[in-house]
Amino acid sequence: MVEFATRSAQKGWRDCLAVARNATVDAWDRLTTAPMLEDERLYRLKADFSTGSYDGQTLERWQYKITNGGRIWYFVVLTPGAKTAGRVLLERCEPGHPKETERR
Repeated sequence: MVEFATRSAQKGWRDCLAVARNATVDAWDRLTTAPMLEDERLYRLKADFSTGSYDGQTLERWQYKITNGGRIWYFVVLTPGAKTAGRVLLERCEPGHPKETERR
């Protein structure tokens, strides 16, 4: 199940659809089927961005590259006792590259 963790993520999702509809729909498909299967488009963030908080919990932060610039940051909440994701919480959806993760 994919949910929006923030209102800004929900707005950002609409912006991503406006900029890159097919790639954003592909992202939704991937996040609903294999949100933790890492590859060149989908992986855990590192260093200062590796975790975030949601509803009082500290969770691993993941990233999906929609386009060369567009990104989705999300958390995966596992169902107790299961190996698959129970919920994918979209924290941030950006049609452009997040400034704080750009290399200087």
